[in-house]
Amino acid sequence: MLKSGKWLVVGAAISLCLTTAIHAQDAPAAGSPGRPGGGPPGGFAARGNNDMVSMTPPANVKWLKIYETTPNVVAGTENELNPMEPTLDLYLPDTNSATGAAMLRYRHGPQYHYPTTLLDAQRALRFIRQHAEDYHIEPAKVDVFGGSAGGHLAAMLATLYDKVLPEAPYVPDATDSLSAKPAFALLLYPVIDLTDDAITHRGSRQNLTQNNPALYEALSTQKHATRDTPPVFIVQGSNNRLVPVQNSLLFYEACLKAGVPVEMHLEENAQHGFGMATNLKDETVKERPKLASCFMARHKWIPAE
Repeated sequence: MLKSGKWLVVGAAISLCLTTAIHAQDAPAAGSPGRPGGGPPGGFAARGNNDMVSMTPPANVKWLKIYETTPNVVAGTENELNPMEPTLDLYLPDTNSATGAAMLRYRHGPQYHYPTTLLDAQRALRFIRQHAEDYHIEPAKVDVFGGSAGGHLAAMLATLYDKVLPEAPYVPDATDSLSAKPAFALLLYPVIDLTDDAITHRGSRQNLTQNNPALYEALSTQKHATRDTPPVFIVQGSNNRLVPVQNSLLFYEACLKAGVPVEMHLEENAQHGFGMATNLKDETVKERPKLASCFMARHKWIPAE
């Protein structure tokens, strides 16, 4: 994601859903040897009319199981875009060319809904903190980065951390005693509001809540920003018709009102799903990762270049 500093990145296996960035030292040398749940080692997957997305991991990927006994399991077929078992996929690049990275495969709709999606993300952050020494990670600098529906999940982590645990018969363990609050949240064209039909993304709302109106306000993250919300960096496109810019504006204003450090960048012509803007001709958009690095360095989460 960002080139400055050293990073361990955690994200989702579905297109433009969730990634999490963790400020790290060196990549860890250990990991579990295979993927729990029997998922395929690679292949290609499509989502809607998007281009085909390669799901083939490099040979040095390690899969880490984050639950001893996974709660809230439902029947389903395991594959890269429909995980039955949430895992951290640990990338170990050559030390002379890149830093460590991991991807979080979390359970999501249509088979899994709230609170399972949030539970998996919280568990991942707690798991990383529990193993901080093993993975050479600074536990106080575990950060979250999410785009689109993953931006909403990242915003939930930033505002609704430590609010839920799996219900019985699940028995909380030592990992669950740790904080799931990220130190920083980077949101890329995020879904934020679930209450307003005119600006919400209805597919995301349906997958998360099963269209239960009782959850709309409870999971609209702008309504839960407080002075304890971690600092936030937002990038959005004004021409985004899938997840309208009003979502980002609402969260930005909520952060300002709560006294949360926040920075937002709006692109005039950018639509949805531009990612790191590597395929866009707009050089201004391509500067956003660097500006995010500057924001984080300013707050001393990563070293200044």
